[in-house]
Amino acid sequence: MGKSILNWADEFVDLPCQVKDAIARRSIVRTYSNNSVIYLQEDDAKSIHFVVSGYVRLSYLMEDGTAILYSIVPPGHSFGELAVLDRGRYPDTASAVGTTQVLSAKPELIGGNYSGHDEVQVALSKLVMKRYRTYIDATKGLFLKTLQARLALSLLRLVDTLAETTKYCGAQKMCLGPSVNQSDLGAMARGTRGNINRILKSWQSNNWIAIERRKIIILDRQSLLDLTYEDQE
Repeated sequence: MGKSILNWADEFVDLPCQVKDAIARRSIVRTYSNNSVIYLQEDDAKSIHFVVSGYVRLSYLMEDGTAILYSIVPPGHSFGELAVLDRGRYPDTASAVGTTQVLSAKPELIGGNYSGHDEVQVALSKLVMKRYRTYIDATKGLFLKTLQARLALSLLRLVDTLAETTKYCGAQKMCLGPSVNQSDLGAMARGTRGNINRILKSWQSNNWIAIERRKIIILDRQSLLDLTYEDQE
């Protein structure tokens, strides 16, 4: 299973087979139940993690004690790489969405003496750059003035990250699946579940989105983007 999960991760897909084998030998797969904590913010970084199945929430506590959800990691993607790379502590908390399998690889994959060690460092650097961009996008969203703008940005970020599609009125549309609920959207956009629900219903009335079988289907992406642009003027 170690080899197959690394084949799914974009940054690792081109690594030599012997490198993937070396990482797999340093890995263990664990199963977490819904909402189980994989690691806590400020825990010592012991592993880099890959989602085998299910999803993982990444959130962090701000100085005022507010918990901010900034990303949901889909299968095949990594998390925890930033702390592992600098041998520090995790900057966020990771928890399972539903029953989730996670492959955890020890930090020796960075400092090992096996052939291909340099390629692993390059792959990890790419992962860190991607995670840094996620932090920047999440921070940018927190400073939008209106809940509608914050929700629009959060919704579109998740749709792009999770890259799910569904058939709607005979066409394939981007959507947000049932792995993300309205409480998650509220934690991302800094709004109550009730207010999130009211905004989604208004967008549904405007035909900007559709909601079917617990999926939020994007019908008018530009109108949602316009909300974020108007808020920044």
